[in-house]
Amino acid sequence: MGVASFAFIAVGGAVLGFLYWSMLSVIDAQIGGALNREVSDMTAAYQRGGYERLRRTVADRASPHDDTVRVYLLIGPDGRHTGNLKDWPAHAPEPGRTADAEVGHATKMARVRTLHFADSSRLLVGRALTERLNFQAIAAESLLSVLAADLLLGSVAGALLAFYARLRLGQINAIADQVLDGDLSVRIAAGGGGDEYDHLAQNINAMLDRIQRLVATIRGVSENIAHDLRTPLNRLRGRLEVALLAPRSPEEYEAILKRAIAESDTIVDTFNGILKIARIKAGALSLPHVPVNLAEVVEELADLYEAFADESGVTIEARLQAAGGVYVSGDAHLISQAAANLLDNAIKYSPKGGRVVISAASIPGGACLTVADNGPGIPKDKRTAILDRFVRLDSAASKQGFGLGLSFAAAVAEWHGAHLELADNLPGLRVSLRFPATHHPG
Repeated sequence: MGVASFAFIAVGGAVLGFLYWSMLSVIDAQIGGALNREVSDMTAAYQRGGYERLRRTVADRASPHDDTVRVYLLIGPDGRHTGNLKDWPAHAPEPGRTADAEVGHATKMARVRTLHFADSSRLLVGRALTERLNFQAIAAESLLSVLAADLLLGSVAGALLAFYARLRLGQINAIADQVLDGDLSVRIAAGGGGDEYDHLAQNINAMLDRIQRLVATIRGVSENIAHDLRTPLNRLRGRLEVALLAPRSPEEYEAILKRAIAESDTIVDTFNGILKIARIKAGALSLPHVPVNLAEVVEELADLYEAFADESGVTIEARLQAAGGVYVSGDAHLISQAAANLLDNAIKYSPKGGRVVISAASIPGGACLTVADNGPGIPKDKRTAILDRFVRLDSAASKQGFGLGLSFAAAVAEWHGAHLELADNLPGLRVSLRFPATHHPG
Protein backbone atom coordinates (compact mmCIF):
# COMPACT_ATOMS: atom_id res chain seq x y z
CA MET A 1 0.00 0.00 0.00
CA GLY A 2 2.78 2.43 0.97
CA VAL A 3 4.73 1.89 -2.22
CA ALA A 4 1.65 2.33 -4.40
CA SER A 5 0.64 5.52 -2.58
CA PHE A 6 4.17 6.93 -2.79
CA ALA A 7 4.37 6.10 -6.51
CA PHE A 8 0.97 7.73 -7.14
CA ILE A 9 1.98 10.90 -5.25
CA ALA A 10 5.44 10.99 -6.85
CA VAL A 11 4.00 10.79 -10.36
CA GLY A 12 1.38 13.46 -9.60
CA GLY A 13 4.00 15.73 -8.03
CA ALA A 14 6.34 15.28 -10.99
CA VAL A 15 3.58 16.24 -13.44
CA LEU A 16 2.59 19.31 -11.41
CA GLY A 17 6.24 20.34 -11.02
CA PHE A 18 6.76 20.11 -14.75
CA LEU A 19 3.67 22.22 -15.43
CA TYR A 20 4.75 24.77 -12.79
CA TRP A 21 8.23 25.27 -14.19
CA SER A 22 6.88 25.31 -17.75
CA MET A 23 4.48 28.17 -16.90
CA LEU A 24 7.21 30.08 -15.09
CA SER A 25 9.47 29.68 -18.10
CA VAL A 26 6.75 31.09 -20.36
CA ILE A 27 6.18 34.09 -18.07
CA ASP A 28 9.93 34.75 -17.75
CA ALA A 29 10.34 34.53 -21.53
CA GLN A 30 7.56 37.07 -22.02
CA ILE A 31 9.11 39.48 -19.48
CA GLY A 32 12.58 39.06 -21.01
CA GLY A 33 11.25 39.69 -24.49
CA ALA A 34 9.46 42.86 -23.36
CA LEU A 35 12.63 44.20 -21.69
CA ASN A 36 14.66 43.46 -24.80
CA ARG A 37 12.22 45.44 -26.93
CA GLU A 38 12.24 48.36 -24.44
CA VAL A 39 16.02 48.51 -24.37
CA SER A 40 16.18 48.35 -28.16
CA ASP A 41 13.61 51.16 -28.53
CA MET A 42 15.29 53.39 -25.94
CA THR A 43 18.72 52.89 -27.45
CA ALA A 44 17.38 53.72 -30.91
CA ALA A 45 15.66 56.89 -29.58
CA TYR A 46 18.88 58.13 -27.97
CA GLN A 47 20.86 57.43 -31.11
CA ARG A 48 18.39 59.38 -33.28
CA GLY A 49 17.79 62.44 -31.08
CA GLY A 50 20.01 62.30 -28.06
CA TYR A 51 18.83 62.88 -24.55
CA GLU A 52 15.78 64.97 -25.49
CA ARG A 53 14.42 62.33 -27.84
CA LEU A 54 15.03 59.70 -25.18
CA ARG A 55 13.28 61.80 -22.51
CA ARG A 56 10.22 62.32 -24.69
CA THR A 57 10.04 58.57 -25.43
CA VAL A 58 10.20 57.76 -21.73
CA ALA A 59 7.61 60.43 -20.93
CA ASP A 60 5.28 59.07 -23.59
CA ARG A 61 5.49 55.49 -22.30
CA ALA A 62 5.58 56.08 -18.59
CA SER A 63 2.29 56.78 -16.83
CA PRO A 64 2.77 58.55 -13.51
CA HIS A 65 -0.46 57.03 -12.22
CA ASP A 66 0.15 53.41 -13.35
CA ASP A 67 3.37 51.73 -12.43
CA THR A 68 1.83 48.31 -11.86
CA VAL A 69 3.08 46.85 -15.13
CA ARG A 70 5.81 48.96 -16.73
CA VAL A 71 8.32 51.04 -14.80
CA TYR A 72 10.63 53.73 -16.12
CA LEU A 73 13.09 56.14 -14.59
CA LEU A 74 15.40 58.42 -16.60
CA ILE A 75 17.89 60.60 -14.76
CA GLY A 76 19.35 63.21 -17.09
CA PRO A 77 22.74 64.94 -16.99
CA ASP A 78 21.13 67.78 -15.01
CA GLY A 79 19.70 65.33 -12.47
CA ARG A 80 16.10 65.76 -13.68
CA HIS A 81 13.85 62.66 -13.22
CA THR A 82 11.51 61.45 -15.95
CA GLY A 83 9.25 58.40 -15.61
CA ASN A 84 6.85 56.81 -13.13
CA LEU A 85 9.45 56.05 -10.46
CA LYS A 86 10.61 58.64 -7.96
CA ASP A 87 13.82 57.06 -6.79
CA TRP A 88 16.51 54.93 -8.30
CA PRO A 89 16.28 51.43 -6.70
CA ALA A 90 18.92 50.65 -4.11
CA HIS A 91 19.67 47.26 -5.67
CA ALA A 92 19.54 48.20 -9.33
CA PRO A 93 21.74 45.99 -11.53
CA GLU A 94 24.90 47.04 -13.31
CA PRO A 95 24.47 48.61 -16.78
CA GLY A 96 23.35 46.08 -19.38
CA ARG A 97 22.33 43.51 -16.75
CA THR A 98 18.93 42.31 -15.61
CA ALA A 99 17.86 41.72 -12.02
CA ASP A 100 14.79 41.63 -9.73
CA ALA A 101 14.57 44.67 -7.47
CA GLU A 102 12.09 46.47 -5.20
CA VAL A 103 10.77 49.62 -6.91
CA GLY A 104 8.11 52.29 -6.38
CA HIS A 105 6.35 53.69 -3.32
CA ALA A 106 4.37 50.44 -2.98
CA THR A 107 7.62 48.48 -2.72
CA LYS A 108 6.76 45.98 -5.38
CA MET A 109 9.08 43.62 -7.18
CA ALA A 110 10.06 44.25 -10.79
CA ARG A 111 12.51 42.81 -13.23
CA VAL A 112 14.65 45.73 -14.34
CA ARG A 113 17.51 46.54 -16.66
CA THR A 114 19.70 49.68 -16.65
CA LEU A 115 21.37 51.66 -19.43
CA HIS A 116 24.07 54.33 -19.09
CA PHE A 117 24.64 56.84 -21.91
CA ALA A 118 27.59 58.97 -22.97
CA ASP A 119 26.12 62.22 -21.55
CA SER A 120 25.99 60.68 -18.03
CA SER A 121 22.26 60.08 -18.23
CA ARG A 122 21.02 56.76 -17.04
CA LEU A 123 17.83 54.84 -17.67
CA LEU A 124 16.01 52.08 -15.81
CA VAL A 125 13.28 50.10 -17.53
CA GLY A 126 11.40 47.19 -16.03
CA ARG A 127 8.36 44.99 -15.87
CA ALA A 128 6.47 44.39 -12.67
CA LEU A 129 6.48 40.80 -11.39
CA THR A 130 2.96 41.03 -10.01
CA GLU A 131 1.52 38.41 -12.39
CA ARG A 132 4.46 36.10 -11.83
CA LEU A 133 4.19 36.35 -8.05
CA ASN A 134 0.42 35.87 -8.20
CA PHE A 135 0.89 32.76 -10.32
CA GLN A 136 3.44 31.40 -7.84
CA ALA A 137 1.08 32.01 -4.94
CA ILE A 138 -1.85 30.37 -6.71
CA ALA A 139 0.37 27.48 -7.86
CA ALA A 140 1.64 26.94 -4.31
CA GLU A 141 -1.90 26.77 -2.94
CA SER A 142 -3.00 24.52 -5.78
CA LEU A 143 0.03 22.30 -5.36
CA LEU A 144 -0.76 21.73 -1.71
CA SER A 145 -4.38 20.94 -2.56
CA VAL A 146 -3.45 18.61 -5.38
CA LEU A 147 -0.81 16.84 -3.29
CA ALA A 148 -3.37 16.37 -0.53
CA ALA A 149 -5.81 14.94 -3.08
CA ASP A 150 -3.03 12.75 -4.49
CA LEU A 151 -2.27 11.50 -1.00
CA LEU A 152 -5.90 10.64 -0.42
CA LEU A 153 -6.37 9.02 -3.83
CA GLY A 154 -3.03 7.25 -3.56
CA SER A 155 -3.95 5.84 -0.18
CA VAL A 156 -7.32 4.66 -1.46
CA ALA A 157 -5.77 3.21 -4.61
CA GLY A 158 -3.04 1.52 -2.59
CA ALA A 159 -5.58 0.06 -0.18
CA LEU A 160 -7.69 -1.27 -3.07
CA LEU A 161 -4.65 -2.76 -4.82
CA ALA A 162 -3.45 -4.33 -1.58
CA PHE A 163 -6.91 -5.76 -0.93
CA TYR A 164 -7.11 -7.15 -4.47
CA ALA A 165 -3.62 -8.63 -4.21
CA ARG A 166 -4.39 -10.23 -0.84
CA LEU A 167 -7.64 -11.61 -2.24
CA ARG A 168 -6.04 -13.17 -5.34
CA LEU A 169 -2.86 -14.32 -3.60
CA GLY A 170 -4.95 -15.66 -0.73
CA GLN A 171 -6.75 -17.94 -3.19
CA ILE A 172 -3.44 -19.11 -4.63
CA ASN A 173 -1.99 -19.73 -1.15
CA ALA A 174 -5.11 -21.65 -0.12
CA ILE A 175 -4.76 -23.92 -3.17
CA ALA A 176 -1.03 -24.31 -2.48
CA ASP A 177 -1.82 -25.44 1.10
CA GLN A 178 -4.24 -28.05 -0.25
CA VAL A 179 -1.60 -29.27 -2.69
CA LEU A 180 0.93 -29.52 0.13
CA ASP A 181 -1.62 -31.63 2.02
CA GLY A 182 -1.61 -34.05 -0.92
CA ASP A 183 -4.67 -33.00 -2.91
CA LEU A 184 -3.51 -32.58 -6.51
CA SER A 185 -7.04 -32.31 -7.92
CA VAL A 186 -7.63 -28.71 -6.77
CA ARG A 187 -7.26 -25.83 -9.22
CA ILE A 188 -7.14 -22.04 -8.95
CA ALA A 189 -10.19 -20.19 -10.24
CA ALA A 190 -8.99 -17.81 -12.97
CA GLY A 191 -11.03 -14.67 -13.56
CA GLY A 192 -11.97 -13.29 -16.91
CA GLY A 193 -9.91 -10.10 -16.62
CA GLY A 194 -6.79 -11.58 -18.15
CA ASP A 195 -4.44 -9.79 -15.72
CA GLU A 196 -1.17 -11.13 -14.36
CA TYR A 197 -2.93 -12.97 -11.54
CA ASP A 198 -5.07 -14.82 -14.09
CA HIS A 199 -1.95 -15.64 -16.10
CA LEU A 200 -0.23 -16.91 -12.94
CA ALA A 201 -3.30 -19.00 -12.06
CA GLN A 202 -3.36 -20.55 -15.54
CA ASN A 203 0.35 -21.42 -15.35
CA ILE A 204 -0.03 -22.96 -11.89
CA ASN A 205 -3.06 -24.95 -13.04
CA ALA A 206 -1.12 -26.21 -16.06
CA MET A 207 1.76 -27.15 -13.77
CA LEU A 208 -0.62 -29.00 -11.42
CA ASP A 209 -2.13 -30.84 -14.40
CA ARG A 210 1.31 -32.01 -15.45
CA ILE A 211 2.29 -32.98 -11.90
CA GLN A 212 -0.95 -34.91 -11.48
CA ARG A 213 -0.35 -36.78 -14.73
CA LEU A 214 3.23 -37.59 -13.73
CA VAL A 215 2.18 -38.77 -10.29
CA ALA A 216 -0.57 -40.91 -11.84
CA THR A 217 1.96 -42.34 -14.28
CA ILE A 218 4.42 -43.13 -11.49
CA ARG A 219 1.66 -44.69 -9.42
CA GLY A 220 0.49 -46.75 -12.39
CA VAL A 221 4.02 -47.84 -13.26
CA SER A 222 4.69 -48.82 -9.66
CA GLU A 223 1.48 -50.84 -9.49
CA ASN A 224 2.19 -52.49 -12.84
CA ILE A 225 5.76 -53.33 -11.85
CA ALA A 226 4.53 -54.82 -8.58
CA HIS A 227 1.85 -56.81 -10.43
CA ASP A 228 3.73 -57.95 -13.53
CA LEU A 229 7.09 -58.72 -11.91
CA ARG A 230 5.64 -60.46 -8.88
CA THR A 231 4.89 -63.60 -10.89
CA PRO A 232 8.38 -64.14 -12.39
CA LEU A 233 10.02 -63.28 -9.06
CA ASN A 234 7.81 -65.73 -7.19
CA ARG A 235 8.41 -68.36 -9.87
CA LEU A 236 12.16 -67.81 -9.59
CA ARG A 237 12.04 -68.07 -5.82
CA GLY A 238 9.85 -71.18 -6.00
CA ARG A 239 12.23 -72.97 -8.33
CA LEU A 240 15.18 -72.18 -6.11
CA GLU A 241 13.30 -73.37 -3.02
CA VAL A 242 12.29 -76.60 -4.77
CA ALA A 243 15.89 -77.13 -5.74
CA LEU A 244 16.86 -77.03 -2.05
CA LEU A 245 14.21 -79.53 -0.87
CA ALA A 246 16.11 -82.63 -1.98
CA PRO A 247 19.61 -83.53 -3.00
CA ARG A 248 20.18 -83.29 -6.71
CA SER A 249 22.91 -84.15 -9.14
CA PRO A 250 25.29 -81.44 -10.37
CA GLU A 251 23.65 -81.58 -13.77
CA GLU A 252 20.22 -80.93 -12.25
CA TYR A 253 21.54 -78.03 -10.16
CA GLU A 254 23.18 -76.59 -13.28
CA ALA A 255 19.90 -76.79 -15.23
CA ILE A 256 17.99 -75.12 -12.37
CA LEU A 257 20.57 -72.35 -12.11
CA LYS A 258 20.47 -71.76 -15.86
CA ARG A 259 16.69 -71.39 -15.78
CA ALA A 260 17.02 -69.02 -12.80
CA ILE A 261 19.62 -66.95 -14.65
CA ALA A 262 17.36 -66.81 -17.72
CA GLU A 263 14.41 -65.58 -15.65
CA SER A 264 16.58 -63.03 -13.83
CA ASP A 265 17.82 -61.80 -17.22
CA THR A 266 14.21 -61.33 -18.29
CA ILE A 267 13.52 -59.27 -15.17
CA VAL A 268 16.68 -57.19 -15.71
CA ASP A 269 15.73 -56.62 -19.35
CA THR A 270 12.34 -55.39 -18.21
CA PHE A 271 13.86 -52.85 -15.85
CA ASN A 272 16.34 -51.77 -18.54
CA GLY A 273 13.44 -51.27 -20.93
CA ILE A 274 11.64 -49.13 -18.36
CA LEU A 275 14.79 -47.07 -17.80
CA LYS A 276 15.45 -46.60 -21.52
CA ILE A 277 11.86 -45.47 -22.18
CA ALA A 278 12.10 -43.01 -19.30
CA ARG A 279 15.40 -41.62 -20.58
CA ILE A 280 14.04 -41.23 -24.11
CA LYS A 281 10.89 -39.46 -22.91
CA ALA A 282 12.93 -37.20 -20.61
CA GLY A 283 15.30 -36.25 -23.46
CA ALA A 284 18.27 -37.62 -21.51
CA LEU A 285 19.71 -39.43 -24.52
CA SER A 286 22.23 -37.25 -26.34
CA LEU A 287 22.66 -39.37 -29.45
CA PRO A 288 23.63 -37.79 -32.78
CA HIS A 289 21.20 -37.67 -35.68
CA VAL A 290 22.75 -39.40 -38.69
CA PRO A 291 21.24 -40.68 -41.95
CA VAL A 292 19.62 -44.09 -41.41
CA ASN A 293 18.55 -46.33 -44.30
CA LEU A 294 15.24 -47.93 -43.33
CA ALA A 295 15.62 -50.43 -46.14
CA GLU A 296 18.72 -51.87 -44.48
CA VAL A 297 16.92 -52.01 -41.12
CA VAL A 298 14.04 -53.94 -42.69
CA GLU A 299 16.35 -56.45 -44.44
CA GLU A 300 18.41 -57.10 -41.28
CA LEU A 301 15.34 -57.61 -39.09
CA ALA A 302 13.66 -59.91 -41.61
CA ASP A 303 16.78 -62.12 -41.66
CA LEU A 304 17.16 -62.00 -37.88
CA TYR A 305 13.57 -62.99 -37.08
CA GLU A 306 13.18 -65.58 -39.82
CA ALA A 307 14.04 -68.49 -37.52
CA PHE A 308 11.68 -67.26 -34.78
CA ALA A 309 8.90 -66.87 -37.33
CA ASP A 310 9.47 -70.42 -38.63
CA GLU A 311 9.19 -71.80 -35.10
CA SER A 312 5.91 -69.91 -34.67
CA GLY A 313 4.55 -71.12 -38.01
CA VAL A 314 4.53 -67.58 -39.43
CA THR A 315 5.95 -66.28 -42.71
CA ILE A 316 7.93 -63.02 -42.86
CA GLU A 317 7.93 -60.91 -46.01
CA ALA A 318 10.17 -57.85 -46.49
CA ARG A 319 8.92 -55.27 -48.97
CA LEU A 320 11.29 -52.57 -50.20
CA GLN A 321 11.30 -49.94 -52.90
CA ALA A 322 12.74 -51.12 -56.20
CA ALA A 323 15.72 -48.79 -56.30
CA GLY A 324 17.66 -46.67 -53.84
CA GLY A 325 17.25 -46.49 -50.08
CA VAL A 326 14.72 -44.95 -47.73
CA TYR A 327 16.59 -42.50 -45.53
CA VAL A 328 15.63 -40.77 -42.31
CA SER A 329 17.63 -38.79 -39.75
CA GLY A 330 18.14 -40.33 -36.33
CA ASP A 331 19.82 -43.13 -34.40
CA ALA A 332 19.99 -46.47 -36.24
CA HIS A 333 20.15 -48.59 -33.06
CA LEU A 334 17.01 -47.03 -31.52
CA ILE A 335 15.07 -47.31 -34.79
CA SER A 336 16.15 -50.93 -35.17
CA GLN A 337 15.11 -51.73 -31.58
CA ALA A 338 11.71 -50.10 -32.05
CA ALA A 339 11.11 -51.98 -35.33
CA ALA A 340 12.29 -55.22 -33.69
CA ASN A 341 9.71 -54.79 -30.93
CA LEU A 342 6.98 -54.26 -33.52
CA LEU A 343 8.12 -57.30 -35.51
CA ASP A 344 8.38 -59.46 -32.39
CA ASN A 345 4.81 -58.53 -31.37
CA ALA A 346 3.50 -59.18 -34.88
CA ILE A 347 5.02 -62.69 -34.99
CA LYS A 348 3.98 -63.46 -31.43
CA TYR A 349 0.31 -62.56 -31.97
CA SER A 350 -0.09 -63.95 -35.49
CA PRO A 351 -1.85 -67.31 -35.84
CA LYS A 352 -0.08 -70.36 -37.29
CA GLY A 353 0.08 -70.01 -41.02
CA GLY A 354 -0.10 -66.24 -40.72
CA ARG A 355 1.97 -63.69 -42.61
CA VAL A 356 3.89 -60.69 -41.28
CA VAL A 357 4.96 -57.97 -43.70
CA ILE A 358 7.67 -55.46 -42.79
CA SER A 359 8.25 -52.69 -45.30
CA ALA A 360 10.02 -49.37 -45.81
CA ALA A 361 8.87 -46.77 -48.29
CA SER A 362 9.07 -43.09 -49.08
CA ILE A 363 5.83 -41.19 -48.55
CA PRO A 364 4.83 -37.58 -49.20
CA GLY A 365 6.62 -35.49 -46.60
CA GLY A 366 8.89 -38.24 -45.26
CA ALA A 367 9.41 -41.99 -44.93
CA CYS A 368 7.52 -44.85 -43.33
CA LEU A 369 8.50 -48.18 -41.73
CA THR A 370 5.48 -50.49 -41.40
CA VAL A 371 4.87 -53.86 -39.73
CA ALA A 372 1.57 -55.55 -40.61
CA ASP A 373 0.14 -58.88 -39.38
CA ASN A 374 -3.13 -60.79 -39.62
CA GLY A 375 -3.53 -61.49 -35.92
CA PRO A 376 -6.35 -60.38 -33.56
CA GLY A 377 -5.48 -56.65 -33.85
CA ILE A 378 -6.22 -53.94 -31.28
CA PRO A 379 -9.67 -52.34 -30.85
CA LYS A 380 -9.82 -48.65 -31.76
CA ASP A 381 -10.87 -47.58 -28.27
CA LYS A 382 -7.73 -49.14 -26.77
CA ARG A 383 -5.09 -47.98 -29.23
CA THR A 384 -4.16 -44.91 -27.19
CA ALA A 385 -3.96 -46.73 -23.85
CA ILE A 386 -1.92 -49.61 -25.31
CA LEU A 387 1.00 -47.19 -25.88
CA ASP A 388 1.47 -46.74 -22.13
CA ARG A 389 3.96 -48.86 -20.24
CA PHE A 390 2.82 -52.25 -18.87
CA VAL A 391 -0.56 -52.03 -20.61
CA ARG A 392 -1.61 -55.34 -22.15
CA LEU A 393 -4.89 -56.56 -23.59
CA ASP A 394 -6.76 -59.38 -21.91
CA SER A 395 -6.22 -61.51 -25.01
CA ALA A 396 -2.46 -61.17 -24.54
CA ALA A 397 -2.40 -62.58 -21.00
CA SER A 398 -1.19 -65.97 -22.26
CA LYS A 399 1.71 -64.44 -24.20
CA GLN A 400 5.08 -63.78 -22.64
CA GLY A 401 5.89 -60.10 -22.18
CA PHE A 402 5.46 -57.03 -20.01
CA GLY A 403 3.69 -54.55 -22.27
CA LEU A 404 6.77 -52.45 -23.07
CA GLY A 405 7.16 -53.04 -26.82
CA LEU A 406 4.71 -50.48 -28.17
CA SER A 407 5.58 -48.01 -25.40
CA PHE A 408 9.26 -48.19 -26.39
CA ALA A 409 8.40 -47.73 -30.07
CA ALA A 410 6.26 -44.70 -29.22
CA ALA A 411 9.11 -43.18 -27.18
CA VAL A 412 11.57 -43.72 -30.05
CA ALA A 413 9.12 -42.13 -32.49
CA GLU A 414 8.72 -39.10 -30.23
CA TRP A 415 12.50 -38.71 -29.89
CA HIS A 416 12.84 -38.73 -33.70
CA GLY A 417 9.94 -36.34 -34.25
CA ALA A 418 8.07 -39.20 -35.92
CA HIS A 419 4.52 -40.48 -35.45
CA LEU A 420 3.49 -43.98 -34.38
CA GLU A 421 0.24 -44.98 -36.08
CA LEU A 422 -1.94 -48.01 -35.28
CA ALA A 423 -4.45 -49.06 -37.95
CA ASP A 424 -6.55 -52.04 -39.04
CA ASN A 425 -4.95 -54.52 -41.45
CA LEU A 426 -8.26 -56.32 -42.11
CA PRO A 427 -7.61 -58.65 -40.43
CA GLY A 428 -4.86 -57.86 -37.97
CA LEU A 429 -2.88 -54.77 -37.03
CA ARG A 430 -0.73 -52.42 -39.09
CA VAL A 431 1.80 -50.34 -37.11
CA SER A 432 3.63 -47.55 -38.92
CA LEU A 433 6.51 -45.33 -37.90
CA ARG A 434 6.12 -42.16 -40.00
CA PHE A 435 9.33 -40.12 -40.07
CA PRO A 436 9.65 -36.50 -41.28
CA ALA A 437 11.47 -35.78 -44.51
CA THR A 438 15.26 -35.74 -44.57
CA HIS A 439 18.02 -35.33 -47.17
CA HIS A 440 19.77 -38.22 -48.86
CA PRO A 441 23.33 -38.57 -47.49
CA GLY A 442 24.74 -38.30 -50.98
